[in-house]
Amino acid sequence: MVQHDYTFILACDHMLSRSSDPDMTQEVKRSTIRDALSVYVPSFFDSLGMSIVSPILPLFALSFNVDLTLTSLAISMYALGRFVADLPVGMLADRLGRKPMMLVGTLILTITALLNANARSFWEFISYRVLQGAGASMWMTSRTTLLADILRPEERGRIMGYFQTFMLVGTSAGPTIGGVVATIYGLQPTFYVYSLTGFITFLLTLIFIQEPRSLRQRHKEKSEFSLEAYKRLLSNRTYAMACLATFTIFFMTTGIRSTMIPIYSDKVLDLDAAQIGTILSYSTLMNLVLTIPVGYMLDYFGRKVMIVRSMIITAIASLILPMTGDYTQISLACLLLGIGTSGAQTGPLALATDSTINEPHGLSMSLYRLFGDLALVVGPVLLGVIADSYGLQMPFYFMTAMLCVSTALMALFARETYQRRQRKTEPKKETQV
Repeated sequence: MVQHDYTFILACDHMLSRSSDPDMTQEVKRSTIRDALSVYVPSFFDSLGMSIVSPILPLFALSFNVDLTLTSLAISMYALGRFVADLPVGMLADRLGRKPMMLVGTLILTITALLNANARSFWEFISYRVLQGAGASMWMTSRTTLLADILRPEERGRIMGYFQTFMLVGTSAGPTIGGVVATIYGLQPTFYVYSLTGFITFLLTLIFIQEPRSLRQRHKEKSEFSLEAYKRLLSNRTYAMACLATFTIFFMTTGIRSTMIPIYSDKVLDLDAAQIGTILSYSTLMNLVLTIPVGYMLDYFGRKVMIVRSMIITAIASLILPMTGDYTQISLACLLLGIGTSGAQTGPLALATDSTINEPHGLSMSLYRLFGDLALVVGPVLLGVIADSYGLQMPFYFMTAMLCVSTALMALFARETYQRRQRKTEPKKETQV
């Protein structure tokens, strides 16, 4: 067996083990410290930077004296940049390697944040936001692809849980830091802080992630960039159901949690900005608390069963939300929503990775991310149209129906890809026979 000093590690123990891909014969040198520096900490800084500017983006856009409709482009154009870049990034990640794409993506984020701060017109500002979305896609798609390369099935849920937790910590801390910086120093310096976090992510990626040439060459040889490759991926029913699930959950988080809950709380419940902020934080807090335990449960109980249960809880929360009548009730509903989305966010990625183990990972992970980013673009817009046409309660009922359909399809057509509990019971069954 040929051994390589592959020091990009993705587990929290100190042992040697093989990659999840049966075709890959490299051994992985594991180290908890390098785990943190190469996987978790860069993810924290990347999420921190993106969320630092979130509270001031509308205000900065308004400083160019544009109307509210154009102001919304500051957010939607970023999502559009991610959406457009996803598939090309996946192809390039297979051709050129994961690490080069991550480095270029973080450089784009660093530079465009500086350009944002010094934009002289609204359309110049929006152009930089599109480029930022493309840079974010390069980072996240390549990072997800590298996770798919390395993680073994028995640790996939757990490590992705840690990964998601560090992202959530950054996402939760960012708006507060950004608000403080903007209040003390002004709107422009907030983008400078964003640029700094991008540069830190670049340095950590440059120093601690090592991608062997043999791994890069292997994926280059396996990659095929054709319509037939995408058709083959989507004909895999388990993978297709994972993509549908991530589309549905992204639709929920951007359309309901980030858009409709604040509007409903303001217009129907007459809550103030501080109350609205706290009820949203309850959902995020539950995500933060439960993501790691859910990761372990994904490995033990199985991907499919956890996704189905999580989406059922999410659907119940979506149904209850428009029935709430005060701050306490909607807070409890948001806590339930956080419980549901904790498993529904991490589970589909583990399922998609398991079910495409022999496919080019750049191709499969970029297509998977495309579904989520598509939901980022269309979710808030479609639910806004439904609210304008049928009232503020209807988007929640529409989301409930959408979750129920997605859950039923997952239960009917996806297969379980890994379940440690079942593996433990198999020897006992053989002994009894």
